[in-house]
Amino acid sequence: MAGYLLRRLAVSALMLLGVSVLIFVVLRLLPGDPTVARVGAAQNIDPAALAALREELGLNDPIPVQYWVWITGIFGGELGRSYFSQFDVTVLIGQRLGPTLELSAAGLVLAVLLAVVLAVLPTVVRSRWPGRLVGAYTVAGMAAPPFVFGIVLLAIFSVKLGVLPQQGYVPLTEDPAGNLRTLVLPALTLGICLSAPLIRHLRAALSEVESTAHVRTATGKGIGRRAVVLRHVLPNAMLPALTSLGVTVGGVLSGAVVVEYVFGWPGLGSLIVDSVFKRDYAVIQGTVLLLAAAFVVVNLAVDLLYGVLDPRLRVGRVRR
Repeated sequence: MAGYLLRRLAVSALMLLGVSVLIFVVLRLLPGDPTVARVGAAQNIDPAALAALREELGLNDPIPVQYWVWITGIFGGELGRSYFSQFDVTVLIGQRLGPTLELSAAGLVLAVLLAVVLAVLPTVVRSRWPGRLVGAYTVAGMAAPPFVFGIVLLAIFSVKLGVLPQQGYVPLTEDPAGNLRTLVLPALTLGICLSAPLIRHLRAALSEVESTAHVRTATGKGIGRRAVVLRHVLPNAMLPALTSLGVTVGGVLSGAVVVEYVFGWPGLGSLIVDSVFKRDYAVIQGTVLLLAAAFVVVNLAVDLLYGVLDPRLRVGRVRR
């Protein structure tokens, strides 16, 4: 188990290193000058002032040097300062992390509930229509981007019915009811998008387990269909679906980025979008690296859990 853990840790570290290089290089290749964004779009900008600002921010150094300064600062607990506001990036992330975690947790819970119910329903109710409807839901959820569902939900519940707010955020500590009202639509949008791939993997696993001998034996003993599915099929189908759940959990923070922007949710997604418009490289780098680290850590945890549940993976006998 120790060897398996070391291999997974090494792979995870290499992935994060690769992501950090990719983020850093891509940002430097994008058009736009962060110094111009900081001083404003005025036409009479002093070129000497811009040059001094570039020197102050270290933008005149070669890209490898800039990367080395940034990455060594991270190992020292520093993500740098915002080019625009001069606040520490860690402070800015800390201010936005709470709403993002709240939205991600709510979206993930809804996604798992939707996935289990909609995946099990066609297996219990042996009719064509439930399977077809769930199949259409899965295809739509995987094909359409999150903002499409967000706009549709806004049009129905905010514009047409007027029962939920269009945008905004109320802290849970100030007004729990108001917080719930602002949370419903973003969480539902995120939950729908996250549930689609979960349903596909869980339905495939259910179908595979359903054809095994012990399930046929249980059916042959006269046990009811619902009991067979819930006691024998679903528990055994959860292990193959675990990998999909890990990917979903890892990607939930990044999925919340788009949803936050649609609903004016003051989380990391809004911070990234605002920083892109301002060419605030330091904030973008720190925030995206945090999201990537969350993805890698969650998938590492899932891989380790998978190794515990299936000992063959620890000795490399099974390739997933």
